[in-house]
Amino acid sequence: MIINNLFSKINSLSNHPYYYLSPHSYAVGNCAEEIYLGLIKARYQGKKLVILYMFDLPYIFKYKLTNKSLFSLESNYIYQPNRYLLFIIRLLLTIIYIPLRVSILIARGLFNIRLDEAYSYPCIGRDDLFLPGKIKDKPKISSIVQYNWKEKFNYEFNFIIDGKSNIEISNCIEKLGIPKVAWFVCLHVRESGFRNDKGRREYRNSNIKNYIPAIKEIVSKGGWVVRMGDDSMTPLPEMKNVIDYPFTEYKSDFMDLFLIKNCHFFIGCQSGIFDVAKLFSKPVLLLNMYHWTFGGPLHTKDRGILKHIYSRKDNRYLSIKEMFSGGWEMQNMSGIVTDFVYVENSKEEIFDAVIEYLGDIENTLFLTSEIHTLSNSYRKEQAYSILKQNRLATEDVKSDMEELAERYRFLSQIEGASGYICNKYLDNNWEHDSLNLAK
Repeated sequence: MIINNLFSKINSLSNHPYYYLSPHSYAVGNCAEEIYLGLIKARYQGKKLVILYMFDLPYIFKYKLTNKSLFSLESNYIYQPNRYLLFIIRLLLTIIYIPLRVSILIARGLFNIRLDEAYSYPCIGRDDLFLPGKIKDKPKISSIVQYNWKEKFNYEFNFIIDGKSNIEISNCIEKLGIPKVAWFVCLHVRESGFRNDKGRREYRNSNIKNYIPAIKEIVSKGGWVVRMGDDSMTPLPEMKNVIDYPFTEYKSDFMDLFLIKNCHFFIGCQSGIFDVAKLFSKPVLLLNMYHWTFGGPLHTKDRGILKHIYSRKDNRYLSIKEMFSGGWEMQNMSGIVTDFVYVENSKEEIFDAVIEYLGDIENTLFLTSEIHTLSNSYRKEQAYSILKQNRLATEDVKSDMEELAERYRFLSQIEGASGYICNKYLDNNWEHDSLNLAK
């Protein structure tokens, strides 16, 4: 697209004070991740990020804009244009992309032709997020290492959401029923309702009922739990100091961000809203992880546990060591289950992980051991091996440029991840998966 190339050239000018970015339009995780990477890029280059986006026309575009409050975040590294100028820019982008999007929908509906996403919505600045300058060459590990992703990922950006004052924030907490002096945890457990993908991507989903003992443990320690998501989810039973937020009258784009930004820590899974927690640099405990190569515990205080993988061929569950020595097919990126089956974490495993993380948070220790170093070494080595042998963007519609950008994204998270698997889970499953003993 001409418009994307034009802004790419502007972004590459070292003396230009702004970095222009149009983050993903309709997926909250991709949008939050790209804003985060855009901020890292702007800070690295001594610029300010300018976030560009279209008007929300779901009847024409056949999708709704993601959380709109993400587009109006305020930070020392974000420049908000004059509202009249922003209106004109948004109007121009909308006018440009209406005929393109309509053409794509016609081509898909009548001829089953799928075209590059760059024709569906603006992709300004997205291919340039990972390294200085335009991505042209094959990914080089030396370039990734030199960029020092660990330091960049562990920098904390400060945000104001929708210009809300401290008094307004306090009022938001009280409206939900949480006392001002109390601490709360945000919990998100993905189900199939939001994307209507039941039967297609079940490996991404988990059962909220398995989290109830852990929820009660947080409450017993004096905390509150705010369950995140949307009203298609399975309602929680009524519990003391637990707010089933999607079913309250206060559910909104602003409150989604506000709650995550102000929580004590975030418990989630590898789903879009997790990237909002990363954007706000919140301590994160990931449960029921299905990717181990990237998209896992990113920051120093992040921890996680993996779903178990059952091998049909071997008729047994694989140890973490075997997972971290396995191929790309285990990552199930296309959502097609073949030789491997993902099995959710048990109530006991979730409970143990939460207990351990509560201790880490309280004592601010986050200790690691030799087995952590060894496991991350296995993971990193195998991830590089996978990168050499496989195409990451498996869909036919992905262009070579998108594949190249995906590889840099993949490498940045391999090099930049500072988090680990929880101690007890790693000890129990490193050499032999604990579920084999229960068979």
